[in-house]
Amino acid sequence: MPPDDDDRQPLPRGAGTRPLKVLVIDDERDLAELAGALLAFHAVDNTVVYSAAAALAVLATDPAITAVFSDITMPDMSGIELAGEIRRRFPDLHVVLTSGHAPPGMLAGRDRLYRFAPKPYRIETIIGLLARGIAGHQA
Repeated sequence: MPPDDDDRQPLPRGAGTRPLKVLVIDDERDLAELAGALLAFHAVDNTVVYSAAAALAVLATDPAITAVFSDITMPDMSGIELAGEIRRRFPDLHVVLTSGHAPPGMLAGRDRLYRFAPKPYRIETIIGLLARGIAGHQA
């Protein structure tokens, strides 16, 4: 059952007058599409991709992206490696990571760089993490 309309929590706008747009990355297509649909239900514009390589390609061509929500456990490049590359290439983007399989300590020393939500998560938790991250970047 979808949340009541009263549960919708739209994210703040991006820097300046740019609307917020989230890039969702997960190699499990169903989970990626579900996250994108839930964000859209909460009035959050988003683009969904299924690999780190696709994410970097979108970020290189879509300057409207203001935040990233990525799974950690992916083939070829982990979400942590992707987050590091995003930080290097696009330092103003806020990154939230998620995983249902992340070994303890995987984020050790990185917890101040990226926010994390374990799977299963509530979309309201992700929206809150994204909102706090965007607000922190604007401060």
